[in-house]
Amino acid sequence: MTEEVSRTELAQTALDAYTFAEGAGRRLEESVPSCAIIDLITDLLLLADQRGRDPLSIVRKAERHLLAEIAAYE
Repeated sequence: MTEEVSRTELAQTALDAYTFAEGAGRRLEESVPSCAIIDLITDLLLLADQRGRDPLSIVRKAERHLLAEIAAYE
């Protein structure tokens, strides 16, 4: 589980940087609203599209990876 924790900490760092750069005052005391996560994911998918990647195939692949990660820790 150490790897999972460090990966989620890295994701939190990325989200913090994104919300800071965005100037969003949506930060809550203990967590970030889900819309900030959705905004970041959407912007990353737009970036992928601009770079010639298929955003939907990325989402599908990410879903498979997520399900595999969850199954590995159950």
